[in-house]
Amino acid sequence: MAQQKMMGGITEAKEVTEEVQDLVDQVKAEVESAAGTTFDTFNATHYSTQVVSGVNYFVKVDVGNDKFIHVRIYKHFQGNVTYSGFQDDKTKDDPITYF
Repeated sequence: MAQQKMMGGITEAKEVTEEVQDLVDQVKAEVESAAGTTFDTFNATHYSTQVVSGVNYFVKVDVGNDKFIHVRIYKHFQGNVTYSGFQDDKTKDDPITYF
């Protein structure tokens, strides 16, 4: 079943793909710098997307010890990947929302 993408809105959360984990891996150092810590575990679990002049990825990331963060990554249609921000103090059950 193909999932429709609505311009401006974010999709429902989906299981992570290898491509999304790769994006998360690319921005890990920037997230750690912004968070002021290092993460031994950094495994994406779910994600939502928003189509703009590229794609915003909103990704739930397991950082270990039952702690999660949400990371926002922008991927331009030409392939450039940019870290856009994160939210901490998330749980496994917190929904992914726009930020």
